[in-house]
Amino acid sequence: MLDERLGHEIHLKDRPLGTPTENEFELVKVNIPRLKQGHFLVRNLWMSVDPYMRGRMRDAKSYLPPFQLNKPLEGDCVGQIIESKNNQFKVGEYVHSNFGWREFWTSMSGSGITKINPKSIPIQHYLGVLGRTGLTAYVGILKIGELKNEGKNNTVFVSAASGAVGSVACQIAKIMGCHVVGSTGSPEKVKWLLDEAKIDYAFNYKEVGEDNISPQLGKVCPNGIDIYFDNVGGNHLYAALDNMNPFGRIVLCGMISQYNVPSFPTPQSGSPNLFLAISNRLKIQGFIVRDHYHMLSEFHTNMSKWISEGKIKWEETVFEGLKNAPKAFIGLFKGEKMGKMLVKI
Repeated sequence: MLDERLGHEIHLKDRPLGTPTENEFELVKVNIPRLKQGHFLVRNLWMSVDPYMRGRMRDAKSYLPPFQLNKPLEGDCVGQIIESKNNQFKVGEYVHSNFGWREFWTSMSGSGITKINPKSIPIQHYLGVLGRTGLTAYVGILKIGELKNEGKNNTVFVSAASGAVGSVACQIAKIMGCHVVGSTGSPEKVKWLLDEAKIDYAFNYKEVGEDNISPQLGKVCPNGIDIYFDNVGGNHLYAALDNMNPFGRIVLCGMISQYNVPSFPTPQSGSPNLFLAISNRLKIQGFIVRDHYHMLSEFHTNMSKWISEGKIKWEETVFEGLKNAPKAFIGLFKGEKMGKMLVKI
C-alpha cells in the first residue's frame, strides 16, 4: 500500500511543429485513486520511447488515434504490481502494458495486460529485442521481405541499421545467410555493426553525404539489392530504388527522416525514381506490427533460441527518471542513441 497516493505523468502540452522540444511536454502530479474490487495498481519500472509516437502527436487521422493534449502519453512499459484486488493479478508480479509515460497506473480488469517472467532475462528486454521492437524486425525481414532459408543468395540493405529495429533486422538476415549492408550515423555505430552485429559492410551516411548514398550502395552491393528494410525514407529510399534487383522487395517500416517535416504525412513531392519499381517489378509494402501479433509465439521461440546461441546482440541507451522521458524521445531524432532507447523510471 502506498503511503502517499501521488504520482507523476508526462502530458503533451502542445502539438509540435517540426522537431519536438521539451516545451511541448509537461510533468504533472496526479492522485492515485483507491482500488475497487477487480482493480490492481502497477508501478512502472521501464518505458520505451519510439519514433512512431511522433505521428500520434499530430492531430491527424492515422492507424492510431492522436495523443490528447493535457493527457498522459502512451507507450510500451513494464512494471510491477504493488497493490491488487484482482485474484488473477497478484502483488509482486511483473506486467507489460501500453501505459507508459507515467509512474503508476491502475487496471480495472487486466484486459490487454501481459504477465512477464523477469527470471530468464532483464525485464526491459521485453521492450526491445523480445518485445514489439524485435517482433517488428522479425515480421519485416521474414514475412514482408519474404526472406527464406535460402537467403545466402540475397543482399539485404538496412537503413538506421544500428537502431533498435534495424540492428535486429540486420542480424536476422545474417542468421539466414544473407550479405548484409547497413547505413548509420556515426563511426562508433559503424564499428558496432561490424564488430558486434557482424554484418558485412556498414557506412556512415553523414560522411558519405545524403546525395551520394546511391553510388555508395552501387560500390558495396555490386550485385544489386534484393531486400531493402527501410527505417528512414527520403534519400535512403531513393538510393535503394536505384540499386534494387528485379523482383526485389522493399519493406517500409518507418520514415524517421520525414516525421518532423511540417507537411508530413502529406508528401512534398513524389520519389523521383519510383518508376524503377515498375521496370524492376518490385514489391513495396508498408506494415504495422500490431497486424502480426499472431506471430508472437513463433517469434519468441526463434528469438529466444538465437539469443541463447549468442547470435543476437543489442544495445540500450537509458535515460534515468520519468522527467527525462521527453529528452529521451527528442534524442531519437538527433541520433543520440545506440540500439533501443529506454527510460528507467
